[in-house]
Amino acid sequence: MKKALILLLVLTTISIKTNAQIPNHGFEDWTMDTSGIEIPSDVWVTDNLVEKPLGVTYNPVTKSSDHYPQNIGIYSIRLENNITFVNTNPESPYPYWRIAYGSTATAPLTSNYLGYYGPSFPITGHPTNFCGYYKFLPQNNDTLTIRLILFQNGSPVATAFLNSTNIVSDWTSFNLPISAYTTSDSAQIWLMAQKTVPQGNSILYVDNLSFDNLITTLSEQTSDNIAFSLYPNPASDIVTLNIDNRNNAALTLNIYNITGTLVRQKILKQYQKQINIRNLSNGFYLVTIKSKDLSITQKLIIQR
Repeated sequence: MKKALILLLVLTTISIKTNAQIPNHGFEDWTMDTSGIEIPSDVWVTDNLVEKPLGVTYNPVTKSSDHYPQNIGIYSIRLENNITFVNTNPESPYPYWRIAYGSTATAPLTSNYLGYYGPSFPITGHPTNFCGYYKFLPQNNDTLTIRLILFQNGSPVATAFLNSTNIVSDWTSFNLPISAYTTSDSAQIWLMAQKTVPQGNSILYVDNLSFDNLITTLSEQTSDNIAFSLYPNPASDIVTLNIDNRNNAALTLNIYNITGTLVRQKILKQYQKQINIRNLSNGFYLVTIKSKDLSITQKLIIQR
């Protein structure tokens, strides 16, 4: 029975609809920058990269294995303030380097820097609600900030936001109405464990952001354009990919170990079926196939 349960979990597929649109919405993908600091992939910019005083290694934004819903993904984003650091820059009105702060801001729509206010990732359609899950452990009456801003031609046209000082110790959903607007071509999301200047070492977790409907089951995220399966699983030397790529999209394969470190990257050929995994150690891995608008992930066990 235990073996059957493990195999069932391994064959679970996580995929993101194109119309979900929010990049890395479940915070499953993380990368190391050139300084060895881990940050969420795609368009997320965090306070981790802000210059800190000599000897300070504290990173306020980290990935967490405490995630929700439990059957979707393995990580969430965790933001934690630390007010023990003292701002030594007299020209800075706020000590931003100690604030748990994450926002979307990246090329080609924007410059990739913290605190940018403007369009950060493209959207289509007309979303009316901003949804997701969060936990909040405030100190000294800190106020969390979860905010969506929609833009059209670079100008803000609509917002949705959650501000709260309440302790939320269990994963809780939010479904925020987006204010009325005519059309939008892009968006930006801000996540902060405080509203402006932090009052305490408050902690905010966020996971599985979406437009219009909460992500509750794997079936709700199934893509009509691309799907894939892995076999054998567990595997030892070679993994065979069964890919249904109806639109013939350009695909990239990434393999991450259980800590989220990228251990293999490969551009997939149109009819490529097999991947050599002989140089990877025994353990659990995430295999992700990405196109321009889609990311699909499956768990893989390597066992010899």
